[in-house]
Amino acid sequence: MKVFGIILLLLLVAAGGLIYADGSRLPVNHSVSVTGVVAAPPEKVFALITDVKNSYVWRPEVKSVTTLEPDQGRDHWVEHLAHGQFMTFMATRTDPPNRREVQRDDPGASYGGKWTYELSPGPEPATTTLRITEDGFIKPPIYRFVMARIMGPTKNLDAYMKDIQAAASK
Repeated sequence: MKVFGIILLLLLVAAGGLIYADGSRLPVNHSVSVTGVVAAPPEKVFALITDVKNSYVWRPEVKSVTTLEPDQGRDHWVEHLAHGQFMTFMATRTDPPNRREVQRDDPGASYGGKWTYELSPGPEPATTTLRITEDGFIKPPIYRFVMARIMGPTKNLDAYMKDIQAAASK
């Protein structure tokens, strides 16, 4: 039984080492995009994107939002997530109703980046084509492994797209 425990421990250490090594080979910086059609006009979709204080209403992963004082006229807020996690963001560009750029406002973060929301008229009347691009970074190799190999690089963008499509249809 003791030998089995030692073998199991060695296998776990080896697996951890392989995961770390694979994550180390993945780039720190990444750029991914998703595009979808939202069943609402661009003005309504843009209003959902920019009304950050109420985003918890239609984004299930956001439990609450604290709006901060604007930074040089730019929206600034904290999204409170599950398990006591939170992330601070700042809008760096807002061009109604076509474009919004947001960045994570935490210089010491292990992961973050910039998100660009580009809106254009959709294929049908009163619809919007929404393209979301994440230009991000993930510093810890294990986080990079999890995002690339387990969750998928567009997991968060796909969830946002699904959530905004559902919210806009109400």
